[in-house]
Amino acid sequence: MEPIRISSPAVAISYMGHSLGYWPQESLVCVALDGAALGPTLRVNLPGTTDFIETYAERVAHYFGIDHDATAVLIALFTHQPWGQEHPKPFVTMIQGLKHQFSAAGLLVHHVWIVGPTSFAPYDGANPTFCGKETPLTALETSTLNAELIYQGSLIEHNDTPAIPELFAAVDHDAVESALRDMTTNPAKSLDAVYRLWTDLIDHGNEPTHEQLAKVLAGLQHVGLRDQVLADMPGINEPMGATLFGATDEAPQWGRIDSAEKLLRQLLTIAAPTHAAAPLTMLGHICWWKGKGTAAANYMHVALTFDPDYHLARLLDQMFGAGVVSGWAQHKNTAYRTCK
Repeated sequence: MEPIRISSPAVAISYMGHSLGYWPQESLVCVALDGAALGPTLRVNLPGTTDFIETYAERVAHYFGIDHDATAVLIALFTHQPWGQEHPKPFVTMIQGLKHQFSAAGLLVHHVWIVGPTSFAPYDGANPTFCGKETPLTALETSTLNAELIYQGSLIEHNDTPAIPELFAAVDHDAVESALRDMTTNPAKSLDAVYRLWTDLIDHGNEPTHEQLAKVLAGLQHVGLRDQVLADMPGINEPMGATLFGATDEAPQWGRIDSAEKLLRQLLTIAAPTHAAAPLTMLGHICWWKGKGTAAANYMHVALTFDPDYHLARLLDQMFGAGVVSGWAQHKNTAYRTCK
């Protein structure tokens, strides 16, 4: 795709949705500008409190400043909070902090918009205590950019909340428990066999049988195998710690990760609640690698609903809540892209 250039607010806001692959909810979205060309997109949850606004602004500016080609930034607040003239303008302290932090980093804030359920507007209107003139969101649908990206196959999902309709579609608690019992005879050999089965399924695209799904799901109940699968999933030869945190200079094999995501979702079709935490947590980790923080947090919530003591889900839930962004999602050369 040729570099996308901003010609109107509708183009910039449409690009945000297509770049993320979903319509953000209660989110701060920042887009880098390299001259007039639109660049990488950063999305973080809007702060739920004003207690840590300064730290929040510093963190966002730090993540964004990693893109050394950026010269300026566009900002949009996606929120259901009211912002008409009858209401105080939301997030004033946060926006002031962001402008200060970006300025200190040498980045010009070109525009700030606020995007509601049915309309968007400039954040600063003629009267700075109110937002500017509203424009219906239907203007985004008629923008040239939106039409071009849809023609190329890019779609904007309603939001990034993970749809998990497969949960418990064909639960087979007994098959998984039977596979777990079989593994106790020779655990090392059994887990190695499951790992080789997992690798074969995601690398060759074979459709798994019900028995294979049960074996893989049983294997992932073992923390060591789960972590090995997660670390090897990106298909790059890097230390486990760097891979799990998405902190490598080499881009992961996103196609391989997509195949693993598909298989994990298939595992949920047979997973009883007692076996669901592992695939749910791994799916959340994938979402985090891809920069989909809200979806990642939602997966952790579901995993912890089934197993409140699942250690990895608890750790990741705390990490996501602190606003930590995957290293891969911070760099345009390694970030996952939904529109090519």
